[in-house]
Parts: sequence; structure tokens; C-alpha cells
Amino acid sequence: MFIISGKFKNSKITFPMNFYKIKYFNPTPFHIKKKFFDWIGDLKGFNCLDLFACTGALGFEAASRGCKLSIILEKNKKFFYFLNKNKNKLNIKNSKILNLNSFFYINHINKIYYNLIFIDSPYIIFKKLINSLKFSLNILKRNSYIYLESIFNLNLIMKFFENKIYCLRYDFFKKINFYLFKVF
Repeated sequence: MFIISGKFKNSKITFPMNFYKIKYFNPTPFHIKKKFFDWIGDLKGFNCLDLFACTGALGFEAASRGCKLSIILEKNKKFFYFLNKNKNKLNIKNSKILNLNSFFYINHINKIYYNLIFIDSPYIIFKKLINSLKFSLNILKRNSYIYLESIFNLNLIMKFFENKIYCLRYDFFKKINFYLFKVF
């Protein structure tokens, strides 16, 4: 897995091969990551939050593309270890990696507002997806963005968030929907 663009372009993010056999180890596919970052454009001055980092591919890509700060959250200790190893190897200064549950971080630790939040855990449980979006809306600036990967379709999601977010772009790959939302 590589960083696509920016300061760390073509830098490799590495994880042990046995991680790729883990059931919930689902890094965002390269072509979807490239498409999303083409959609969003310039990240200069952005505060970004990667809620369910896994490989940190989205948070590291944001840091490479010049965001002011990329907070990367991962509660799994093994993933956390390799996230830090990759950050140190690349000497990424504008990111912070925390070994925390995302909901705990948002509710008890977070002190800033974000321009972009990545929710890239393709939820099987709809209630958790809705809660992630609700909590995210509380810490986003106006006219900010949410990137979402989900098995659920847009109409179902929008029933809960009309007049709060709108979908700028979307795509589909295998069984996962990829959305770029803008916050009102």
C-alpha cells in the first residue's frame, strides 16, 4: 500500500502479510482512495480525523497532502503498533496516532473541530454507522466533509440526516459504497 500524492508520495505503508487474512482488515482500495482525494482536492489548513484507521491509509494520505493535523484513531493494539511504526519510518509530523475507541475520543478527549472526517469501517451494524455520523456532526466545522464507506445505500442513510448533510459524490466497489458528504 502506497501514499498516492503529496510530501510522502510513493512511500510504502507496511503491515505484516498475516494482517491481510484478518476478517475486518479492509483497507480502502487504491483506486477508490485516489478517486476520493481527487474529489476533495486541496487539504491545506484542514484538521482531519480518521475514526477507524486500520492501516491509516486515509489519515496518512491526508497528512501527506498538507493537512494541518491528521488525528488517526485505532483501538486495536497490533494495528496501533504498526501505525506508529509507519509514522516514525516516514517521519510524519502533522499526524497524531491514538490507541482509543473512536466514540470515547469524540465524547471525552477531543478539543477541536474538523474539516474532514473519515468513517471507513464498512459497518454491518446500521446503528453504529448512524451513531458515527451523529457524533461526527458534533465536531465538524460548517461546510466540512465526511468520507464514508458503508454497505448501506444512500437513501437509507439520508433518512436520518436530511438537512444536515448532502452527498457530493459516490461510488461503488464490490459490496461497499463510497460517499463524500458535505455538512450544512
